[in-house]
Amino acid sequence: MSLQGVVSARVIARPGGKIEEVHMLTTDAVRPKQTVRNVESALLAHLDLSVDHRKISVAQTTESNPKELPDAVLPVQIMVEPEPTPRQSRLLFFSHQAETERFNQVKHRVEVEWQGGTFVGEAQAADLPRPKLEAVAQATLQAVEKALQEKITDERKAVTLSLDGVRVVEAFERKFVLVAVHAISGRDVARLAGTTVTDESTDRAAILATLQATDRWVRGLVE
Repeated sequence: MSLQGVVSARVIARPGGKIEEVHMLTTDAVRPKQTVRNVESALLAHLDLSVDHRKISVAQTTESNPKELPDAVLPVQIMVEPEPTPRQSRLLFFSHQAETERFNQVKHRVEVEWQGGTFVGEAQAADLPRPKLEAVAQATLQAVEKALQEKITDERKAVTLSLDGVRVVEAFERKFVLVAVHAISGRDVARLAGTTVTDESTDRAAILATLQATDRWVRGLVE
């Protein structure tokens, strides 16, 4: 099985064959969204595996010429990870919805998954690029706070996640979304940051960067 433009692939699976993550390195011969669809279709057709598109990430490189890779047998790395303990379970992006409200406002609804449960956060902002990104990050932080509230019953350990800022930056001929967060637990304040490459959706990148910023710190609170 080979796909156009794919240089290499890395698959992370659980015991029993459940695929958790698929990481693709491709040339620019095929757009990232099309690559994701191609991977979904190929896995279903050849291996009878149904994989959620949110588990497939695509990074592009300009190092290789797609013409040099016709029908090549491409390197695929498969890793099998043990089932995570509750403390090791990562915060996962589940869904995102944006609704246009009155007076040029946009309402964002972000749902995250953690330890078998789903948690929803919402935020509203003006229909402008920067406020919209900030609202997406705020909604994500609200969902993460709700997840923690279910796990932490001691009021003295109550958690507040405050957005410090969101910025789109350019480096290495690519665009990244950078998110900075203040995490407050009792008297302790942690400064967290996360960054994700944008593919075609800065909203999705802002969600993933926010989860990257908070994930390890959140898991460290749960014993």
